[in-house]
Amino acid sequence: MNSPRKHIKEKKLRTTHKTSALGATGLCLLLLVIVVFTTLSCGGGSSVAPPEVGPQVAGNWQFTLTTTSTSFAASPLQGGFLLQQNGSITGQIEFSVLLPSSNGGNANCNSGTATVTGTMRGQSVNLTATIGSLDQNGNPTSQTIALSGGALSANNSSIQKGTYSVSSGYALVNGQLVACGTADDAGNWSATLVPPLTGGFQGFFHSTTGAGFANQNFPVSGTFTQGPNIGAASATVTGTLLFQDPVTLLNNYPCMSTASVNGTISGNSVLFQIFSTNGAPIGQIGQTPGSENPPTAVTFDSTQNGYVVHNLNGNGLGGYALTTKSCSTGDAGNLCLALGSSKACNQPITLTPFSLNFPPQLLGSAPTTQTITLTNNSSSALSGLKLLFSDRDSLLFYTSGGGDYNGVSNFIEQDNCTQQGSITLNSGASCTITVFFSPQESCPWLPQPQGGGASIDGLAPAQCPLPLTASLTVSVPNGSADGDSEFSVPVTGTGLSSVVPSVPEIDFGWEAFGEASPPKTLTFTNQGPSPVTILPAGEPCVYSATSQPLAVPRPPVSNGQPMVSGIQLAETANLGPISSPILNQNNISPPLVNAPTVDFFCETDPPRSKGGSGFPSLQISNDKCSGQTLARFGQQGNSCSLQVTFVPQPATWAAALNAGQGLDDFLQLNSMWCGDPNNPAELSCEIDSGRFPVEIKTNPPSPLRMFPSAGMDFASVVKGTGSSPLSITLFNDPADPSAGTVNFTAKLVTGTDYIETDNCPPTLASNQSCTVTVLFTPTIVGLDPGKITFTYNTSTQIGSVQTIYLRGIGM
Repeated sequence: MNSPRKHIKEKKLRTTHKTSALGATGLCLLLLVIVVFTTLSCGGGSSVAPPEVGPQVAGNWQFTLTTTSTSFAASPLQGGFLLQQNGSITGQIEFSVLLPSSNGGNANCNSGTATVTGTMRGQSVNLTATIGSLDQNGNPTSQTIALSGGALSANNSSIQKGTYSVSSGYALVNGQLVACGTADDAGNWSATLVPPLTGGFQGFFHSTTGAGFANQNFPVSGTFTQGPNIGAASATVTGTLLFQDPVTLLNNYPCMSTASVNGTISGNSVLFQIFSTNGAPIGQIGQTPGSENPPTAVTFDSTQNGYVVHNLNGNGLGGYALTTKSCSTGDAGNLCLALGSSKACNQPITLTPFSLNFPPQLLGSAPTTQTITLTNNSSSALSGLKLLFSDRDSLLFYTSGGGDYNGVSNFIEQDNCTQQGSITLNSGASCTITVFFSPQESCPWLPQPQGGGASIDGLAPAQCPLPLTASLTVSVPNGSADGDSEFSVPVTGTGLSSVVPSVPEIDFGWEAFGEASPPKTLTFTNQGPSPVTILPAGEPCVYSATSQPLAVPRPPVSNGQPMVSGIQLAETANLGPISSPILNQNNISPPLVNAPTVDFFCETDPPRSKGGSGFPSLQISNDKCSGQTLARFGQQGNSCSLQVTFVPQPATWAAALNAGQGLDDFLQLNSMWCGDPNNPAELSCEIDSGRFPVEIKTNPPSPLRMFPSAGMDFASVVKGTGSSPLSITLFNDPADPSAGTVNFTAKLVTGTDYIETDNCPPTLASNQSCTVTVLFTPTIVGLDPGKITFTYNTSTQIGSVQTIYLRGIGM
């Protein structure tokens, strides 16, 4: 038996003998084979093909097919990716066969992804796109589009001068089998290589709708990274968006500051989903494929100045869509992003800053000013620019425009730009626009219940003070990079009443006739720099039996004695039309024209002279305000208080019982503001009514009582932190005419920032009570209302409701 060592030795001798026999020529050939084998085997032993030489078509291509036939409304092949190995080509292309329709639109006959095969011979490219289709009997089949004789350019960037032919195919359109390309369809084809969407970019988003900033132009920057070409119809693209002013480095877009994008590119069509920093989807760039639309309206194109991602629709469709909690109405607009050092997305003008926000200031205080700079950002002179400044909110207060108190606008504009109605600016030149803010109102004179929208009928007092807004718009005759010719800057400010209430709303549960609610204390505080005199008490309303209220001017101050009531109660329901007087403007110098008049509806029970109980259902007691003068802010005695109690009177109680509705009143504090006696420029006194009304509501008739009230006011709470809990007791009153067991059938909490707990059983017997507790944690800044609605049945009531109103402010 031979040993292993001996065997190896003999093998070595035999190998040596063979090598010697090969001679010099054989040795060289063997070495060459070893070198080639080693070259092919590097990288872990896997075989690697030598690099290809010659023309290449691997990449992302945008296809264009033109024809003299009327079968196609547009090119049936759009974009996709090709792979090449030696002379063989494979890949996929997105297709959409659109047929002209009789009404002028385009019907989608067939769409999807086509499989592509082909060959590369020298500079000649021949491809075949195979798509799923139906035959003339409606059975599944394949349809081909043969692309022949395309000539690849010397720099491999385009394919031109090709011809194509189409095999017949059919599709179901609105339930009908129709021809979707026939054998007669033929024409020319070409393709353009689209470079990778990778690298840094800068540009703008031009808002066209939504959220109060239409026509604003917001600079955008960020990066894109395109995924590898795997021969699919599209490739992945990821990236980031940064909304930041390039000069101030401040966030300039109210809806978001940063976001990530994740999407695809196919040919020159781009589609992105936008995600917030917490990963939630908040918007989209590009239009999702639709039945009558091309796959997308956002394109990635080559320009003389570089490559850009843009949407030039001019109407916001397919450009950009966004919905977030801070922009609840959403936003849409036109997008232009230039890669690298491209200047293709420069706008012709800039308006800085991008918005004006005036700090809150007292009504009647001296105007404050801020400026906007308009700059010609283009390389040539601009002429024919138009400037428009509008006070957006004037009609919310007064139908003739201006403030509801005196007809004067809140904002006024002056500029050194406009000459003879238009603006001319040389390249790089600037001019300034000055905006003056002097608020004339904080709340409408005609308030309306909480939850109502802004209108001439006013707002709920809980929404006061109302942010006042205006807009500055500059129109450019020759348009801009996105086709939108208007650029706007929003202007906002807030007017503060001198006298403000401790709460904007008081909510009562129901009471039976002969009962009274616990009194609610209301405090008024003067936060102005001058004393304020509250007028003496008197009749709250003047009853009118006519069907329509007649406007009655408020009598002027006579010998220092005002002729109106200091505290006034009025209703929104038309249960007795009343004319509430206002200040006669004729005693003001200079006189104000078109002074507004305000109409109120009085309490359900008319005053004593017209019958009824002679008392209102909402009674004011412990009145420490009427006839009092509140000291200026910071001094002792600048506050007063009164109490409001719900005591249903016969007519009110019967009417509410029949209608199944509660009361909704408003308390107006009529005051007389006196200016600084050391300043002769100020008016000596003026009547200031309705600057900040208080809403007073009751629930509909019910055996349930609510203590201490039917509302919870959490005041101001820091965003993201929890408030102290508040509680309300529900008591099933055995003295109520509809007394009996209350069976709760549903409970609904409206307002995501409120957490409610209770110990209320499904059935609440007469003379029993339960407690409802609420915690408020605001996630937004500003008014953050909510409510709790209980639905219940009794032996006499089915589907009745009682509501607890929740109010808090995030700060």
